[in-house]
Amino acid sequence: MIERSYACIFEQNDDDLDGVIDDNERKIMKECLENPLSSKSSIENNLIGEWELIGHGEGWIPTISQPCGYIRISEDELIYELRNDRTDIVSVHQWNIQELNSNGSVSFKFNIIPKPTVGLSMSQFCDKYMYGDATPRDGNMYLYAKID
Repeated sequence: MIERSYACIFEQNDDDLDGVIDDNERKIMKECLENPLSSKSSIENNLIGEWELIGHGEGWIPTISQPCGYIRISEDELIYELRNDRTDIVSVHQWNIQELNSNGSVSFKFNIIPKPTVGLSMSQFCDKYMYGDATPRDGNMYLYAKID
């Protein structure tokens, strides 16, 4: 069994509207979108380290408070920790960045093997942050900050 490396404590608070993307989260996401890492190698090099979940948004009906989440990434593995009212995950994965080209536009996909069920669908990468936002399709948003 993998041991949890952080004091990951989740507390559901129905009154704090923490499942709604707030102005600070939107600001970070906008800045990251405007200043992305632009190559596969720069993303891969930047991902190595430790990341903490600092922002979260639920789809059309936000009901769950922000989970507690951490990611530790080395060159050859990713350790993922997430806890919310329904999930308590500590798992080890392989990872890579896939470069996608579509009509002259380049984007990047964070591939996790095996794919976790929640929380790691990142599509935007910048120096200090990474996030995935599926809220327009009634999914969730997860925003991570690099802490080491």
